[in-house]
Amino acid sequence: MRWSWLLLAGLFLGAGLMLFAGEAKPPRQGESATEAALMRAKLASSNKIVEGLMTQDFGLVETGAQELAKICEATGWHAEEDQVYAHYRDELRRISQKLVQLAADEDQDGATYTYMHSITTCTSCHDYCRDVLHLAAKEPTLEAIPTTPTDITPRKTFRR
Repeated sequence: MRWSWLLLAGLFLGAGLMLFAGEAKPPRQGESATEAALMRAKLASSNKIVEGLMTQDFGLVETGAQELAKICEATGWHAEEDQVYAHYRDELRRISQKLVQLAADEDQDGATYTYMHSITTCTSCHDYCRDVLHLAAKEPTLEAIPTTPTDITPRKTFRR
């Protein structure tokens, strides 16, 4: 009986280690704060675009789109390591440049639809980073599995 508990505990521990051993590299030291600041800057630029679209202030749309394009060009985070992330970053840069042109042309409908495309690109990229690269995942909390019957707390039994 004791050996079966040890074997079961070893199997669970081994399976858990195998799941977490193959994950993507974590961000380098100091990179997390920088990336958070860049994401906030992207949100601020996006806010300008939305405000400009709502008020038909094409100058504000153009300013926000230019800022967003500059941020995309300046950041190469994980692009050298991951082609999918690089694709999303380049796509957002292209969308930003298109928004600059549409704002200059004062094309409300085109700018609105292009902005909506940017939102789906951002959402897809964040899904990928969170679900595939596990960049936003919390570190797992591992607990020891009881190895002897004395380590197991008895469960209450309920009778009907």
